[in-house]
Amino acid sequence: MARSRGSRSDRTGQPPDARAGQRSGEARSFEQRVAELRALDPAAPASLGKLGTALATGSGFIVAAVAKLVEDHRLEPLVPELAPAFERLREDAVKRDPGCRGKLAIARALHALDHWDDRVFVTGLSHEQKEGWGQEDTAAELRGVCGIAHAHFARDDALDVLARLLADRERTARIGAAQAIGDAGRRDATALLRFKLLLGDGEPAVLAACLEAMFHLARDASYRFAIELLAAHDERAEVAALALGGARFADAFEPLTAWCIGATSEQRHRIGYLALALLRAEPATAYLLDAIRSHGRRDAVAAARALATFKDDAGLIERIRDAAREQRDPAARDEIAELLA
Repeated sequence: MARSRGSRSDRTGQPPDARAGQRSGEARSFEQRVAELRALDPAAPASLGKLGTALATGSGFIVAAVAKLVEDHRLEPLVPELAPAFERLREDAVKRDPGCRGKLAIARALHALDHWDDRVFVTGLSHEQKEGWGQEDTAAELRGVCGIAHAHFARDDALDVLARLLADRERTARIGAAQAIGDAGRRDATALLRFKLLLGDGEPAVLAACLEAMFHLARDASYRFAIELLAAHDERAEVAALALGGARFADAFEPLTAWCIGATSEQRHRIGYLALALLRAEPATAYLLDAIRSHGRRDAVAAARALATFKDDAGLIERIRDAAREQRDPAARDEIAELLA
């Protein structure tokens, strides 16, 4: 007799409902185990033994929870056990540590506890972990953290490591590399960031991280470079505009208003007005309030939306409302009122 679709089993003979129930039970079991570990008294010797066993034998999910406890409570007796746990999770990594949670938590814990270990930070730089149908590399953040550790510990090869990470296939690793260069505190490292910005990147967040790091290392020189990037009206220019606004360079008001005038209306509404609002400078605020009062509907609403980024500033919100009352287009007034509601 043919089976109905609802009773179809897999090769194990289990119907889908049974498999789903098994997975749900496993998830509950993991969560229960983590809750038990977190409930332990970290100061008790018996607790250290249980946590050490979990590091030595647990899945990545369990190890991640224990590593966080080691970090939060500064459990120094367990620090020597972190690197061996990392090495164990690298073997059959997708099965033992899906999502790379355990290895990432170990790297973060060692970094926070100011403890260098080649077995984690050097090995982790080259670790890739492809998972799922899309073969997503879940180890990208781990590589970024290992790069940050090289900068934090002032390793001799830190810039070489970070240069390589700036070319990593994964966005998360490239962002981590840019942040690490900024944290390294070496002004000459801006050359790497400048090269990356000139070369470009398909991810705006990477370019933004590079500019933020440059501002941290050499604010004045990097300001001039960011102004140069505005000339192109491309993706790099958009990132530069937002970075200048976010860094609150007072001198950026005139270059940003000039960029808004030369930009497409879409760029002006999406990027330019927000960059001006982020400056938090009176000339920029007045410029946007004037756009609310006297420009067309789309310009007025875009300017209001940019200023409304700071909804917790009651005085600013009242100024936006006052400006909107002078706007001739009732549709614009209605949209702005809805934004501020």
